[in-house]
Amino acid sequence: MTQATADDQRRQLRASFEDLLQQQPDLSSQDRAFLLGKLNEALDKQDLNAPIQIDPEGMRRDWAAAVDALMPEADASEREFQIRRFNDTLEPLQRDAVQDALEYGRRLREDGEIAAAEWLNERNAQRKKRNTAAAVTNSAAGSGNKKPAPRNPWGNGG
Repeated sequence: MTQATADDQRRQLRASFEDLLQQQPDLSSQDRAFLLGKLNEALDKQDLNAPIQIDPEGMRRDWAAAVDALMPEADASEREFQIRRFNDTLEPLQRDAVQDALEYGRRLREDGEIAAAEWLNERNAQRKKRNTAAAVTNSAAGSGNKKPAPRNPWGNGG
């Protein structure tokens, strides 16, 4: 990633976070400045060459703490709604394709293009094999559960 691209992404993230903070009427200007300062510190410490580590459970815990801090007067249903919304946002990160892409990137950096491609090809072959086996199992299970069509005793098709 180029430095210009990284700087642009940081600016976009800061702007989005600042917009989110502005939408919280219970926050004072000092609270907004404090939270924005923490975000800036985290972004400044970020090593753009380090491997990407995604920890959805840690992100959920951090978000729950943020909801408590940003919405101290929220009742349990509002808190659960905000956490559920965040979980829905995280869901794509837990998909196999995303996990495979991250692992491929790590292997590409550490092991090289050929080894990473071999791993990805093997991974795709395993997934295809699992999906085919699941389809066959589901098909066999589904055919045994079908009831035969009722027979018309009068034989007139209706």
